[in-house]
Amino acid sequence: MDQNFDYINENYITEDELCTVADISKDDLAALIQNQLVPQPSYTISRSIRIISPLNDEFENEITEKYFSKSCISLVKKNKELSNIHLYKEEFKENFIQNLINHPDKAFAYDSIFNTSFPEQEQLDEIFESEWAAYCNGIYGICTLHSTEEEIVKKEIAVKKLIHFNTNFSDKKLTTDESEELIRLSEEFNEVAQKFAPYQRKSSSRGKYLDKILEENNLDYLVKKY
Repeated sequence: MDQNFDYINENYITEDELCTVADISKDDLAALIQNQLVPQPSYTISRSIRIISPLNDEFENEITEKYFSKSCISLVKKNKELSNIHLYKEEFKENFIQNLINHPDKAFAYDSIFNTSFPEQEQLDEIFESEWAAYCNGIYGICTLHSTEEEIVKKEIAVKKLIHFNTNFSDKKLTTDESEELIRLSEEFNEVAQKFAPYQRKSSSRGKYLDKILEENNLDYLVKKY
């Protein structure tokens, strides 16, 4: 069995499974997605099948299966009866902005907009809309463990802190203190970040900013395995 399929099958839930567990039809699920009450599937797997028989006939078809973050189970149950389709986005935005404003390391986030002064509401709105689009597209089902507002903020900051660390130390042998700091950053990242499917691992934030520098400094045991 392909390692990518094993990873997705283990960590995500199919459309059929989601509908069964959340007690919803595929049409109603599609409506929730359309109304941005549930994110798009994070992965779509297509497989071609070919059937042949001794009768010298054959049949070919392509099977496509959508895979959602398991966090969508509770989300579907919560939002399938929501009468005000705008309420969920409003709550999500408020939680997102509060988590961002209250994070002690917010100065690392979003091009350091908190570095000099408190950002204008327009800037916060722009940041949120960008992250909301990514969330609705299923991206945070790939990048974070539970796709929550808090995790989106924490992952943004964890990644930016790793980028800052790599910028300063990726071309030198780390001291003991620097290695300990990298270990702390690794723990912070792993609190919220998925492992990513094997085929996308190297190009992901985990692969570029964490795996590589861990391996370069004999900290391979901290690299998340499948």
